[in-house]
Amino acid sequence: MLKKKWLIMPLIVVPLFFAQSSYAANTFNDLQGKKYEWAAESIDLMVEKGVITGYKDGSFKPGKTITKAEFVHMFHKLFPEINYSDGKSSEFVDVRKHWANKDFAAIINGDYVWSFFESLEGQYPDYKFSIKPDKPLTRWDIMMISSIRTNFTDQTLHPEIEDVVSAASNYKDIKVRPASYYDNFSVNYPVIYIDQDEGEYYYDGDSQDFKAEAFYTLTNMDIITANNGYLRPKDFVTRAEAATILHRLYEATQK
Repeated sequence: MLKKKWLIMPLIVVPLFFAQSSYAANTFNDLQGKKYEWAAESIDLMVEKGVITGYKDGSFKPGKTITKAEFVHMFHKLFPEINYSDGKSSEFVDVRKHWANKDFAAIINGDYVWSFFESLEGQYPDYKFSIKPDKPLTRWDIMMISSIRTNFTDQTLHPEIEDVVSAASNYKDIKVRPASYYDNFSVNYPVIYIDQDEGEYYYDGDSQDFKAEAFYTLTNMDIITANNGYLRPKDFVTRAEAATILHRLYEATQK
């Protein structure tokens, strides 16, 4: 049984430099030493593939946080075969004049619009969807967007709800609970709403199955990993972390 309820949410920032580059991670002046050694291989690969590049001053700025638009742009560059746009502009009204319009149109389109919108205006059939492209990207956001890739490659897992509840219990900061009327049901909000009726679990709201499957799949594939039991879903994602997660996603979904 699926019971449904509704959603909403917001924020902002600015673009990075993306394009083809001949830089290798060990040539960036701020990647010397051991601090970002863990990300060096991933940065190398993403730079080699033209997914991300450095700055004119020779730096990479590995600790700089990124926006949703910047990650979607990187994702689109790495997986150009995913394209749901049919040559049309994005369905999100706040993206149509944005520099990442083509990226959003390709990646988050069709049914995904209903999962990823952050605010909704208008009435059927003239809905106006917004996604807030310049909002700082969180680790939960990157997990949800990454699941678009596992859906595309048919690798998304479809666990029983009991398995989702059990998996969430392994993390100290992942919440699973029944929903209330005023809750935020957006896939970008890091709570999975699950309730019980006569001992039987059900997803308590729209898009909760999408959320649960993305969480279960990306953590089981070790694409999103925890530190001392904390998944840190609300933490903002840095350039070094984005490169690392994209590298893991790329390796795990090549067929």
